[in-house]
Amino acid sequence: MGDIMEYFITEQQRKQHGGSCYFEFQKGQKNKKYKPVFWQEDSLLLYMDIADNLKIYKIIRDFQYYGITIIDNAKWHIIQQSAKQESNAIQELITELAPWVEDNFKKFDYFVILGV
Repeated sequence: MGDIMEYFITEQQRKQHGGSCYFEFQKGQKNKKYKPVFWQEDSLLLYMDIADNLKIYKIIRDFQYYGITIIDNAKWHIIQQSAKQESNAIQELITELAPWVEDNFKKFDYFVILGV
């Protein structure tokens, strides 16, 4: 993930800039019962204002703003298809996220979005 990202930042970047108003896209866990552990080093973070401006709830139907949203492979494909009907910015966001998601699915059955 050496590329400069337009929408997401890494945990390391968040630590440098500070702040906690981010949705954390976190890789799945090996155990069946998900337990949130915030600010993982391999997470991607999406600033709250970006998520609000892009209205990501339009493509993630069960999005939990203040809770936990679990995305499995089937939901991810629905999100990708829904994004095609939305703005260029939403399409770019999903394109930017896709390599991280595909890497996640090599090891885990799901990824998680932790709310603010």
